[in-house]
Amino acid sequence: MIVLMENLNSAQLKALSEFGNTIAAAWFTAGVISPFFTRPKSFYEVAIFVAAGLLMAGTTLRWSLSLLKGARHD
Repeated sequence: MIVLMENLNSAQLKALSEFGNTIAAAWFTAGVISPFFTRPKSFYEVAIFVAAGLLMAGTTLRWSLSLLKGARHD
């Protein structure tokens, strides 16, 4: 079942936004921090991980923040 975001109340939008923030942190960790703990094969691989991590973290964070536009700030 797909829930339309227009039908969510303010508290639900805030909770979904917090979930989005967590996903953004996970993308950042996977893309930017993980190459320090793994053995990347080349600089190109590190660059791809970092670029993908930053892109996905930024995209998810932007989506998360856009949810708060529709939420009432009590």
